[in-house]
Amino acid sequence: MDDEPRGASGLPPIEEWWPHLSIGARHEVLEHLRGPLPADARAEIARVTGQAVPAGAELSHIDVGYVETQQQPVD
Repeated sequence: MDDEPRGASGLPPIEEWWPHLSIGARHEVLEHLRGPLPADARAEIARVTGQAVPAGAELSHIDVGYVETQQQPVD
């Protein structure tokens, strides 16, 4: 079983928002895989999910794995 519960990263489940992000927001997330997400990316995630995304929110190791397996060309 995973030792990092979903939501511990401060983000809604990635499956709810990653497929709906704009290309620009995806680029921002990809540039910040290992640290806090920038305000613009957090704002778009909040718009997509209808849930607040706090400052300092970052991808969990599960989220990073999801992004790495779901990547499609974004250019």
